This record gives sequence, C-alpha cells and structure tokens, in this order.
Amino acid sequence: MIISREGASEDSVMEVALEAGAEDFKAEPEGFEVLTDPGHFEPVHKALEAKGIKCASAQVTYIPSLTVPLSDPGAVSAVTKLTDALEDHDDVKELYSTANSRRMPG
Repeated sequence: MIISREGASEDSVMEVALEAGAEDFKAEPEGFEVLTDPGHFEPVHKALEAKGIKCASAQVTYIPSLTVPLSDPGAVSAVTKLTDALEDHDDVKELYSTANSRRMPG
C-alpha cells in the first residue's frame, strides 16, 4: 500500500499498520509504503481506512526476495527490450522481474 505524505503523519501510519499486522513500513520521500503478507492485506487496509488514512495505491503484488543487479549497459538494454516486448504482447497480463536495473538513456 502506498500512502501520500499529505494523507497522514508517519507515526500514525506506522502505528496503525504495524498493529494491524503489516510486515514492514518504509518512509519514502513521496510517501509511505506498507508491506504485508497477502493474508494480512485486507485487515491492514481496513485498519488504515478506519483511522481515516486513505491509500493512494493498494494492491497485492509480487515483490522479489532476491534481485539480480544489472550494471552492464548491454545487459540492461537487452532486459529492457525483452520486458518491453513481453509487456506489449496481447497474451501477457502481468510481468514480474528480479532484474534490478535503471533504464539507460538512448
């Protein structure tokens, strides 16, 4: 779940989320990120809403436990082309990757 900084204070979001069963809480410059086990998603989401804390984004998604760093520009380019091609394919609904790369300019 992503919560805007304008939506609530860091302390209140962290307290409500962790008491409701969240696994992790991250304060980012853009807002707060609350991570839960999929089984605790709804109780945490409902607890936040009950306290008047609205989520900018709330969804169950995959988060890799291990990422593969890519620093070689050729590898980054190849992975980017592959993921773009897969995302554009009509039969692909969701795409998840363990590659940890930033798009290279050009």
